[in-house]
Amino acid sequence: MEQQVLAMDVRQLEKLSVLQDADSPTLVADMARGYLERTPQRLVRMRELLATGNASQLAHEAHGLATSSGMFGMMRVRQHCKALENLARESGLQGAGELLAQVEQAYAEARPLLMAQLGIQE
Repeated sequence: MEQQVLAMDVRQLEKLSVLQDADSPTLVADMARGYLERTPQRLVRMRELLATGNASQLAHEAHGLATSSGMFGMMRVRQHCKALENLARESGLQGAGELLAQVEQAYAEARPLLMAQLGIQE
């Protein structure tokens, strides 16, 4: 039975909050803004890599997105990115479109949760 992974794990944000101090009280929110700004372009790039059949670059992009998503507690995005990365590295692109759609869906679900958690406005 597959374990259900949280869309958003706020404990990851709590771990990051130790980086903040009086001089940089919004550091985590600022970092998250950068992640939120870059991710849509990354997803487009992943779609393009899939369309051109570039499995190794797709694996690389999926790895990078998995890492940054995990850092911000977007655990379902991370899980699907890891699955996509492993698929692209080990067996090519059969089924990669479905996994990428799961990444996109998980991001769409978790994005507003991250924004609300950090008080980020649209």
